[in-house]
Amino acid sequence: MNHVNDPDNIQQLNLATIQVDEIEEMDTQEEIPNDGQEIRPLNGDPELTCVTQDQDMEEDEARSEATFRYTVESVSKMKDSQLSPPCFVRNLPWKIMVMPRSSQTQERQPQRSLGFFLQCNGESESSSWSCYATAELRLLSCKDGQDPFSRKIQHLFYSKENDWGFSHFMTWQDVLDPEKGYIKDDAITLEVHVVADAPHGVSWDSKKHTGYVGLKNQGATCYMNSLLQTLYFTNQLRKAVYKMPTESDDSSKSVALALQRVFHELQFCDKPVGTKKLTKSFGWETLDSFMQHDVQEFLRVLLDKLESKMKGTCVEGTVPKLFEGKMVSFIKCKNIDYTSKRVETFYDIQLNIKGKKNIYESFNDYVSTEILDGDNKYDAGEHGLQEAEKGVIFSSFPPVLHLHLMRFQYDPITDCSVKFNDRFEFYEKISLGQYLKSSKELTNADYTLHAVLVHSGDNHGGHYVVFINPSGDGKLVERLQEEKRLEQIKRKERNEAYLFMTVNVLFEDSFNGHQGNDLYDQEKALYRVFRVRKQASLLEFLEILSESLKYSIGQIRIWPFSLRSNQTCRPTLIESETDLQKPITDCAESGNPWNIFVELAAPDSGLTALPAFDKDTDVLLFFKLYDPKKRKIHYCGHHYMPVTAKVQDLIPILNERAGYPENTDIILYEEIKPNMVEKIDNLAEPLEKVLEELMDGDIIVFQREEKENDIYELPTCRDYFRDLSFRMEVTFCDKTVPNDPGFLMELSQKITYEQMAKAVSQRLGTDPYLLQFFKCQNYKDLPGNPLKCTFDGTLKELVANCKPKTKKIFYQQLSIHVNELENKKQFKCIWVNLTLKEEKEIILYPNKNGTVLNLLEEAKKLVELSENGSGKLRILEIVSNKLQPGPKEDVPLESLSTNGSKIYRIEEIPKDELNLSEDEILVPVAHFHKDVFSTFGIPFFFKIKHGEPFLQMKERLFKRLDIQEKEFEKFKFAIVTANKPHFINDSPDYCMDIGDFRPHQNQIFPLSNSGANQQKPWLGLDHINKAPKRNRINYLEKAIKIYN
Repeated sequence: MNHVNDPDNIQQLNLATIQVDEIEEMDTQEEIPNDGQEIRPLNGDPELTCVTQDQDMEEDEARSEATFRYTVESVSKMKDSQLSPPCFVRNLPWKIMVMPRSSQTQERQPQRSLGFFLQCNGESESSSWSCYATAELRLLSCKDGQDPFSRKIQHLFYSKENDWGFSHFMTWQDVLDPEKGYIKDDAITLEVHVVADAPHGVSWDSKKHTGYVGLKNQGATCYMNSLLQTLYFTNQLRKAVYKMPTESDDSSKSVALALQRVFHELQFCDKPVGTKKLTKSFGWETLDSFMQHDVQEFLRVLLDKLESKMKGTCVEGTVPKLFEGKMVSFIKCKNIDYTSKRVETFYDIQLNIKGKKNIYESFNDYVSTEILDGDNKYDAGEHGLQEAEKGVIFSSFPPVLHLHLMRFQYDPITDCSVKFNDRFEFYEKISLGQYLKSSKELTNADYTLHAVLVHSGDNHGGHYVVFINPSGDGKLVERLQEEKRLEQIKRKERNEAYLFMTVNVLFEDSFNGHQGNDLYDQEKALYRVFRVRKQASLLEFLEILSESLKYSIGQIRIWPFSLRSNQTCRPTLIESETDLQKPITDCAESGNPWNIFVELAAPDSGLTALPAFDKDTDVLLFFKLYDPKKRKIHYCGHHYMPVTAKVQDLIPILNERAGYPENTDIILYEEIKPNMVEKIDNLAEPLEKVLEELMDGDIIVFQREEKENDIYELPTCRDYFRDLSFRMEVTFCDKTVPNDPGFLMELSQKITYEQMAKAVSQRLGTDPYLLQFFKCQNYKDLPGNPLKCTFDGTLKELVANCKPKTKKIFYQQLSIHVNELENKKQFKCIWVNLTLKEEKEIILYPNKNGTVLNLLEEAKKLVELSENGSGKLRILEIVSNKLQPGPKEDVPLESLSTNGSKIYRIEEIPKDELNLSEDEILVPVAHFHKDVFSTFGIPFFFKIKHGEPFLQMKERLFKRLDIQEKEFEKFKFAIVTANKPHFINDSPDYCMDIGDFRPHQNQIFPLSNSGANQQKPWLGLDHINKAPKRNRINYLEKAIKIYN
């Protein structure tokens, strides 16, 4: 909730009018002025109208129902079927289909009828869509007060049955009979009211229909996505996140930078935004993204992390300023004048909803006082025990108030947490002033509902969604009406699209930074786009440009881009004086879009008009400077030159453009076409003789003439452009991140493995020898076998098996050099310390030909052993959450597999388990509650002594688990044999028998009693799982943390 009169937190993303000149207002679309004219069907087009009850949602293409009509003219002469213009429902086009139909009666007399159908998505080529709908098909009467003739349908529309209706809706005779009242002036009007369910197999353009985009769910990150959307729409926080300094941060570990990236993409992207880089910055592994968490818990952790990251920056204190409130806890004695007070801060308020009707009842319950009397009197120090009342009262509320409705509570009857799904009312606006402590300071306590995060499911798991009111003004109806008005204008533009053409305008600034052939990259160019009527004259277009650019017409000259026969795209002259009255579509030679270069008089030149240009005696030349040291091209502008001018006349001009002294020696080249750049030697000759087929738009590339150029990799611009022709774009994806979009690099096809590794390592900020690369599998976007660092081929060979449009190579970052790794075996396992509190995944790199002993030696280098431990490690196996002894130290590593359901765990051996006597045995121990198949927590081995009193064994186990005594007292102990628990009698006389833990003989299937198939008993600890219950992939459970 946001303060009602707090503009910084109320004026969120406005769905209605948009301020295009203010970035902070989170604009997503431009405001289109309304000329006030009514939108009417074009001449000659059938009329598509909506009845009165649908006018409010006339242009909402995502609506679930609509009513639309179609008037058929000259019915008596109709021979073929007709289709109405589309009416969009659920973003699908629906049309009325009408036709004359004929059939034979029993008397074999032909009978004509009116065929009336509803068609859905008829022009789609997709075969995967479907949409269920009900509809009423009506033939409207022309007589006042007469009801229409109607019939109803219900149908699942899909590609093979995309129309449904009646072949014989009404006899042709009745349709044409004026007495029936359905025809007038040889025209009938058909109407359909359709109600459609949400379609399947149809893409949804969220940005188009709502102005916003969503966040991708990584697996179980719905709680995080819902909260991120809410925080994104909190203006003050979003602005503060943008202002956090991140220039020197590690891009893979900076939470601030990753959050900035997510917020920026939510603002500007057209597609759903990914959060993998954000969770990676949290220090999370892939498994963490598949664990469900409580959204309130994540909110506290995230705000705490942001608050710490903002310290020492220009936005320090933003989090408490926005979300921190204060309350006073008090205990007031009844019979004496003594009160104890303590001021506490809060970031959210947890409200009890059980038995409460609405939010005010919950607040009344929160501030209600508790009477301390009888045995529960308050110790007032020197005043002794006193009757008192205990309670809280709020001293201030924050600008943004988080309320947590406590739907999960502990149920003592079932001894577990349950969810209350009772109805609970909250309102769009609330006033909490009655719960504030009376103070001289004015504290605002009026709030507007900003967002509601909803959890569906139970305490074992579920799904989060969020409903957000971005503007917080409650004016949803006005905003929707404004959206529909804008959409109506867009619909009009779409209907009239054939009357318009697109003109893509480039200015000279657009050529700066271009490193390829010609003057710009047609696929990456940022055009200034104008929509112009095709029949508008060139003069009218110049007037539009003049008004938009604030230049006079004399200061503007148009140079259309023309595709030459030699595969280049260069500006050419348009004869403005003779072509001023020609339609612009003729000037563009019917091309659409029309790409043009607009030349403008330099603002500091003082010219009221551009210099004159004679198409017969002048030529337009463009200049590029090549820097061999940096291997870069710099654009140096354009110039009009007489065709009879000598080449050497260009040298002073080029030196001036490059900032060189006037007499600097330079080398000139002509850029003729891709991979063809020729040196100009005859400087004393005229341009028309030296340049090949001299034309407007020719490009001169020049560079400084220096001896040291030869030391560079690409010493001349000819070498540069030749290398350019071999360049390709390659996407590098992190193999360890599922569906990683990767990053794009432009590299030469001829580079070697070593050069590629060096380029990628510079991009990632790591050592090239700490990278391992993988080719794509044959025509699949999946990593294949790893590349050897001694690979002697080229990049072209590496991407030969990639899909034609996407060149992709996978990589992973290593902790050891790749040349060492090729003699190693990668081994993933779990490390658990002696206290059974710390658990983490580790990756070890033992020698390929090594044994388990070598693996344990590698682990010792990576893990931290306990001070009082044995210093010796062992490896265990976990299968289906059950612990088993691992392979012996002399077992070759090549026989171990880390794939499948088996997990290897390495741990330090406790001192008392190093040397076992004959009457001692190691027994697997696991936690469960009621059902032995539902184990949880961390399983472990424990030493059992034969004949040891049970109570003594319990005492040792209590020390090993290191938990509170009250919790341990609730444990029940069972020997689990053949998946059946046999509970141990907790008596002083009971002693442990190691025979109870010997492998169990299967009486039903005797053949399974050999070797590993024997069922081994284990010690079960039966107690309630106090950890939050969530879906798990394996036995690991983690509290939510942000590590970086």
